[in-house]
Amino acid sequence: DLIKVRKGPDGKVDPDTISPLVNAAMLAHLGSHLSPPFFHPEHISEYKSTLQKNNSFVHENIDTIEQFDKVYEEFKTTKNTLFRGQREAKWRLYSKLQRLWISEKLYEANDYQTFLTQMVELGRETYSEPIQKLLKDKNVDTTNSIAVLAYLQHHDCPTPLLDRTYSFQNALYFAIDGLEPNKGTIEIEDYCSIYHIEEKYFEEGSLRKIMSDNLDILDARELKRMIDLISNGDQVKKRKMTEHFAGRRIFDRNKLNGSGLISHITKIEHLISYPISYFSDRDKDTGIVFSLNNSKNILNQQGVFTWNADQSKPIELVGDEQFRDGKTEEETQEYSFCSCFNIHKSLEHYIRKRLEVDGITKEFIYPTPGISTWEIFEKCKTKSTTAQQCI
Repeated sequence: DLIKVRKGPDGKVDPDTISPLVNAAMLAHLGSHLSPPFFHPEHISEYKSTLQKNNSFVHENIDTIEQFDKVYEEFKTTKNTLFRGQREAKWRLYSKLQRLWISEKLYEANDYQTFLTQMVELGRETYSEPIQKLLKDKNVDTTNSIAVLAYLQHHDCPTPLLDRTYSFQNALYFAIDGLEPNKGTIEIEDYCSIYHIEEKYFEEGSLRKIMSDNLDILDARELKRMIDLISNGDQVKKRKMTEHFAGRRIFDRNKLNGSGLISHITKIEHLISYPISYFSDRDKDTGIVFSLNNSKNILNQQGVFTWNADQSKPIELVGDEQFRDGKTEEETQEYSFCSCFNIHKSLEHYIRKRLEVDGITKEFIYPTPGISTWEIFEKCKTKSTTAQQCI
């Protein structure tokens, strides 16, 4: 029946040549692309088409130089937007550790939380000095878990963090780095991808925002307690004091860094309870600093990080589940995790030349190529396997 299908003079399929069996098969095939990819914790899933990708992202295909130039000029100076480049549009947003956790079947002999705890401990023991080298302050908080993971992440070690950058150009570099042409006929394999989302949407769920909001609550509570104590039942005095001290802070944010609070909050045993979080040190006025700018790679790449606590779910799936929780189907119809440009791989050489003109080269992106933290991952596997054998 497929052999009998013919095109008409207009180049479109002649409906009279489509049998009921072919029509049913094509509708079933289309239906499979209208649903998200199959997920299983022991399987790395991918998008089968740009149509299927539409379940999680608002995306646009960039197929021509003219389309690319328009996007490049619009986004190369954009601020307060987070970008991520991936060389395959079909890839879901797994962290590198998740991919290895699944492909190497590490889940068979390891507890994920224990594995991450070991990774941080080994990373801190081995790299405390280089982690603190670029930082102005050296204190207990500068080697917190996120700072250690960020350093490891930018020097080869797989971690649960997903890199993002404030730079559209940097994201482009990663999207075409190691690019392989499509050797088949599947459309989505013709594209690499740039994901983008305004920072404010991640910032709302960031650990810094949660900590800051909780401190505000403690400020208000402690201020009220002190006013009640000092006014001693005098309502006039209480009212005047309340007006005078409105908005005042009890806890000095400038003294948070180095107090040990950030190290405590970012322990893996605490982080694991946050499905998704976001870490950036751009807004230091809050006094909550995660000491992320501890590597020249991170500085040049303008790196920021998203945390995904799940050992196997890609972050867009976690985000989708979090958003849909407690909402009706109608309320979730317009939801997308973020936006995405699918850029045709045939534009690689043109893109590379544009980036080189703007100084985005391998030497700029990786200013410290001699540092590799991969052995931390290997040691964690060995340590976990040995512990399992003892048990």
